[in-house]
Amino acid sequence: MLLAASLFTVIQCWMRFLLEFLCGALALSAGQAAQAEAVAQEAGFQEASAPAKKPPFRFEPGAEVPALLIPREEKLVYKARLDTGIFSALVGSVTQTCSVMDQPVSLMVQQPAASAGEVASIQLYAEGSYFLYSLESTLETRILPQQWPRLLYTALNKSSQTRRREILVGTKDGALLSSYRGDTSKGAPAGTRIWRPAKERAVPAGTLDMLTAVLQTRTLITGKATEIAFPLIDKDRLWQLKLQRGEERRIETKPGTFFDVVEVVLAPEPYPGEAFAEKAAQFEGVFGINGTIHLWVEKTTGVAVRIQGKIPVANETVMIGIDVVLDSYSGTPEGFAPVPAEKLGQKK
Repeated sequence: MLLAASLFTVIQCWMRFLLEFLCGALALSAGQAAQAEAVAQEAGFQEASAPAKKPPFRFEPGAEVPALLIPREEKLVYKARLDTGIFSALVGSVTQTCSVMDQPVSLMVQQPAASAGEVASIQLYAEGSYFLYSLESTLETRILPQQWPRLLYTALNKSSQTRRREILVGTKDGALLSSYRGDTSKGAPAGTRIWRPAKERAVPAGTLDMLTAVLQTRTLITGKATEIAFPLIDKDRLWQLKLQRGEERRIETKPGTFFDVVEVVLAPEPYPGEAFAEKAAQFEGVFGINGTIHLWVEKTTGVAVRIQGKIPVANETVMIGIDVVLDSYSGTPEGFAPVPAEKLGQKK
């Protein structure tokens, strides 16, 4: 159960072509000039014909919550360790991918034939083992080109049993709502689980789910803000989540050393007017972290290179550290570039 607690609730490359022309010391002959011009025209045609690079997907949450830019093809792989203060143990890996695609057209609809719009996806896939226990978990948020649901958050966790959760957020019948449902074995055939009835509730404008909330750290950094706050829905409970800029430091990872890393503290508290009485320390975020989450992000892009916090064990009576560190990356924004170990001595 230790890994389950740490991993339970826990992406753009493009290519350029450069054509260089070598000329004689003084001038080209007429035939050479004609040939060079033809090559140049062909190169210009190929460059003009190349598809333009699309900008990141832009999501407008509403209210005063800043717009969120989602990469079209990004992949980040992290290694997760548990830290007791006495020893550290590698327990698994977490892969975050961001992607954007056209929403498929329903086979039941003949018109229109075109896609309804783009769908952005943020996904966390975790796998690992600890002693005799193993876990496979997939968390995903999809931002859909429609009012209901606008956000679709799903969680699929496989260990001794397969468990599912689902949160919808959007505008339904003119009202801003969220809908939560989870599965249960109660009343289900032996060895299976069925969905519980969904719970709907009103939510304020700008409400985000856990994955879009974590990605908002990039907005904080690229917008050079010191703090942003917004409502966050977790199951059927509403939180106020603050992202606060902290100290700066250097961090070493497998891909290399990041010299300019900024701490972003995710500080939750119950949303004003909420009836539940849990303290912020009982807030459960990604990787099963309870309470405050510390993200260490690259200073210019906001991409997370390290995530730290505390997770509960021993019937939630003991808290131990969880340390999630970048292991590999691809498709990240321009400017995200660690210094490799072999070049570290060259950096002044």
